Amino acid sequence: MSAETIFVSYSSKDRPFALGLVKELQDLGANVWIDQLGIGLGENWDNAIEEALEKSETFMLILSPTSVDSPNVQDEVSIAINTNKKMVPILIEKCKLPMRWQRRQYADLTNNPDKAIHDILQFLGLQEKATSSLKKILALIGVSEAPQKVFQNIKEDSTGEEVQTEVDIEDLLVSEDEINRASEMHKKGIKKSWQMIVIVAIISITVFGVLGFTQLITVPFWIAAAGSLALNLLSINPFGVIKNRERYIDLMDLLKLKRERLSRVMNKLSDAEIEKFNTEFYNYIKI
Repeated sequence: MSAETIFVSYSSKDRPFALGLVKELQDLGANVWIDQLGIGLGENWDNAIEEALEKSETFMLILSPTSVDSPNVQDEVSIAINTNKKMVPILIEKCKLPMRWQRRQYADLTNNPDKAIHDILQFLGLQEKATSSLKKILALIGVSEAPQKVFQNIKEDSTGEEVQTEVDIEDLLVSEDEINRASEMHKKGIKKSWQMIVIVAIISITVFGVLGFTQLITVPFWIAAAGSLALNLLSINPFGVIKNRERYIDLMDLLKLKRERLSRVMNKLSDAEIEKFNTEFYNYIKI
């Protein structure tokens, strides 16, 4: 594999990571080309990049929000796809990928760095003797090593006895899926509250309509008016609930961002910090 050339495509914002990755791969014997190291003094950048891309057999793409938006990276990806280069997409920051890029399986350093590094080295035909060195560059994108394992006592439903089971530390945090489900719960609650308000308004209007246009009503006007007013007062509580739920939905979005930051330093979190985060979530699902 070392005889083949690997072309690295990235955005300038991701240069520290790209250069760190290239250095580690070169130490493993890979023949990697990156503009910062491959373009000589006085050379034309466009010509040098085009020539290196044409001669390379493998195309390594560093995926991030800025690389996705970069016209230069987009051009390089198009050339690589059209010339059937071997593709090594590496996700270093969550982002929305263009449709054409979504069909490519990528190595996800943000979610499972151990597997991602293993997949990259295996695809490139490199030995994994320097896996620990590669992990050091994860700090450049704010990603920690894979979450450590811990043991927890879990009650068996059938016997009621406690058994010890191994779980990832990250699993102790309320999951992103749970946060999303809680947001959906609040959205459904808002919808039901609006439905109640509409029903109360329809009943109130109907009462006044019958009172005003029908001679069959023998109930005194003040009683009907008081009843209608009481019905309208019932809508005050749903309005308060709607306001609270909308606020909680905003807080849930912030909680997802907070969880993403915490997951990057998961191995350094204490039990108290994990409990504090989970308690914050449970407070947001109370009405």
